[in-house]
Amino acid sequence: MHIRLITLEKRLCALGMAVAGVLLVALMLMSGANVAFRVAGRALNGTFELSGYFAAVMIALALAETQRRRGHVEIDIFTRLYSARTKRWLGAVNVLASAALVLLLATQIAFRASVLLKSGEVSETLKLPYAYLMFGVSFGLYMLTASFLTDFILIAFGFGNLGADAKDKLKVRRDGTVNSIRGEIG
Repeated sequence: MHIRLITLEKRLCALGMAVAGVLLVALMLMSGANVAFRVAGRALNGTFELSGYFAAVMIALALAETQRRRGHVEIDIFTRLYSARTKRWLGAVNVLASAALVLLLATQIAFRASVLLKSGEVSETLKLPYAYLMFGVSFGLYMLTASFLTDFILIAFGFGNLGADAKDKLKVRRDGTVNSIRGEIG
């Protein structure tokens, strides 16, 4: 069961990263075109507005994959002295609380987007219905919630843990890169 759960999480994260990649390419092309048009004396309208929207959606869609790969910064100054059992249960409570918080945030953003869509709210410069982009952000946060819940199930039911040894196996090794505060310098 846990293998299917991890596979589903991985596929959802891959979808989010694919859309984020398309947005990144669009953002780069748009910025490059804007620079070229500025040099020619005529800037493109709305690039600043679209850049902000694309960046927000892109970041939201990348959060779940970053969580899945254990790419977020983690500080263990207080917990490094705890027993393995205490770390496991604190980790379970932490990811469950994180899931609840992100779920609440995603739901509020989706609700706000639906209200804006019904009222006909549009962006200031381009007059775009930006509520659809808010739904994209909400989707990214729902994926992050799913990633947190997957971690909770793995920790709480003993399929795995998020201890340093398990995280080291999940991390991609890159020579010359420091992956923790204690470093891997030498």
